[in-house]
Amino acid sequence: MYKKTTAIVVFFFVHTRQNPLLIVHLKSKSMKKPNRLQSETSPYLLQHAYNPVDWRPWNAESLQLAKDSNKMLLVSIGYSACHWCHVMEHESFEDESVAELMNTHFVCIKVDREERPDVDHVFMDAVQLMGGRGGWPLNCFALPDGRPVWGGTYFRKEQWKSILQQIAAMWEGQPSDFIEQAEQLTNGLQKTTHQAELTNSNEDENRLQTMADSAKRSFDSTHGGSKGAPKFPMPDNLLFYLHAGQTLQDSALLSHVEKTLTEMAKGGIYDQIGGGFARYSVDDHWHVPHFEKMLYDNAQLIRLYAAAFHFFKNPLFEQVVNETITFLDRELKGSEGAFLSALDADSEGVEGKFYVWTSEEFQQLPVEDAPLISKWFGIGKEAYWENGWNVLVRPYSLQQFCTENNISEALFKEKLAQATEVLFQFRSKRIRPGLDDKRLLSWNALIIHGLTTAYTVFGKEEWLTTAEKTTTFILENMRQEDGGLLRSWKNGQAKIPAFLDDYSLLIQSLIAVYQANHDEKLLLQAKNLTTYVIEHFYHPATALFHYTSSFNNDLAVKSVETYDNVIPSSNAAMCMALIQLGIYFEHSEYLVMAEKMLQSHYGLMEQYPGNFSHWGQAWQLFQQQPLLIISGKGASVALIAVRKRLPVYVLSACAEAESNIPVVSHKPFTGKLTFWFCDHNGCRAPLGTIDELYAELGFNALK
Repeated sequence: MYKKTTAIVVFFFVHTRQNPLLIVHLKSKSMKKPNRLQSETSPYLLQHAYNPVDWRPWNAESLQLAKDSNKMLLVSIGYSACHWCHVMEHESFEDESVAELMNTHFVCIKVDREERPDVDHVFMDAVQLMGGRGGWPLNCFALPDGRPVWGGTYFRKEQWKSILQQIAAMWEGQPSDFIEQAEQLTNGLQKTTHQAELTNSNEDENRLQTMADSAKRSFDSTHGGSKGAPKFPMPDNLLFYLHAGQTLQDSALLSHVEKTLTEMAKGGIYDQIGGGFARYSVDDHWHVPHFEKMLYDNAQLIRLYAAAFHFFKNPLFEQVVNETITFLDRELKGSEGAFLSALDADSEGVEGKFYVWTSEEFQQLPVEDAPLISKWFGIGKEAYWENGWNVLVRPYSLQQFCTENNISEALFKEKLAQATEVLFQFRSKRIRPGLDDKRLLSWNALIIHGLTTAYTVFGKEEWLTTAEKTTTFILENMRQEDGGLLRSWKNGQAKIPAFLDDYSLLIQSLIAVYQANHDEKLLLQAKNLTTYVIEHFYHPATALFHYTSSFNNDLAVKSVETYDNVIPSSNAAMCMALIQLGIYFEHSEYLVMAEKMLQSHYGLMEQYPGNFSHWGQAWQLFQQQPLLIISGKGASVALIAVRKRLPVYVLSACAEAESNIPVVSHKPFTGKLTFWFCDHNGCRAPLGTIDELYAELGFNALK
């Protein structure tokens, strides 16, 4: 479909993780001249501030320079915890001969994909539309006006130099070829972005079962998750399967969720010593991770494991929630209350070095019953990786292990706790992975939601307090003068106008905190932000929302994000928020908007449930609209008790006195404790006690 010269296509290949290059990346900054990234706050951009490449940030000045000089843009996109980004920097961007080529022929722009996902979306979509595979580092070339022309991921130094020379020569000698390519590619991106996604679908009553049946075809019955390698935790998918499994009473869905969460918690992808999950495993059984630890998936996994414990009552899931929150609190929480972004995969230039163990050092530690502890973690056997390294796992269940080794569970748990503390202290003396300490709004919204769900399930007040503190920080420090939000904060400075995911996920988290502490100001704030989003992001022609606001016009295409990935798509999250607020404020226009959004995705939801899992959850909420209302004296205490029994997807509203929330204020208020349970069919008769509510609902009807 798109014109490509054979001179360029020959370099369009993908680098794999096989035979990973281990490097020691040492910089002597005092001997190097900084480039224009030195004043940025992004840790990723600052990593490149002493490259000989004349890097510039993505801004109006850099884009204007390309136009004025008639040079092509070279846009290189990555993030601070990206292993292969580090490798390409060391091989190419720190090399003087490579830098000379880049500086002579291109305006070189370095982008942190986590700060500027809008830029990443456009260039990633362009590479994939040309037939390439996405990934980071993402290195793309564009016309001086910003329209993408060609790109790829990681390139070795000599390949990269050849590509630079060829593209520079073609721009000088045959610019019309690139202009034609850019026009075709931009048209393709616009069509892909704005096309209606109407497809055939089943009637409403069959849709959930169709989605469930489609999803099951990808299930790995042995190790959980999806079939094959690598294996990515997909929290939102599993949350959808958990909810759908309860609604359909589908044992296959529910078993898949429990198995997947169990296998993940027992695998090396989970930090058996310090808590928290790595980004993904490179194998098909959750053993060897890509060792970076990100806030966004740990935040969602807290919520998922808490919701799963609520249903399955599996003590391993409670342990994971506690340990993961402890990890985040210890290593990724800033003193001001917001959470930092990520821990690098590398330390001392070696991927995973901080986390792996040799059998020798493990046995030499002052651990009581070291052989027993070694067996528990699979040292030398299930834990073995390569080069004498072990990635700790849990090959056994506690009961199985204690039975086989003739030791009581209580005694072994005591020994294990002591040994884990010794291992943790020993590991803490190693050189630590790099830390990305920017605070991103959307990722902090996810941890607010996760902590609030964990509080609701387990009742630990400190978790709700942390969620409230983080919420307050965002609302007070990441705002624009017009009421809008800012995406990134570091060193006292908030920057970059927020994107749709920032708004939609924050709105959802405000609703979640309201359900936990019934602070109506949070729900009203969520409604105000929704008004702002509709005004500045809504695209009436598609009944969807642009990813960037009406103020953002520095990209060739305004993207519309609809595919759910590890993080729910911004449109699906906004759809969910509209349904929730439509219920609370009895706002029919919100519900109509949400229904239109859902209607354009029904066919895709049924065919590809793994890519539309948040849409599936939004549709379930729209269909069911379950809501518990409690008002009158003692409502707050009653809410805490009842929420421990209600499925986590049921909405709740609570007021001790008169309320400003229509769904509550439109109910008769007598001051006495009163319960209403409502759904899409309306509200049942009011009840006066928790026991009456339990008897009325039976709870099985909600599963």
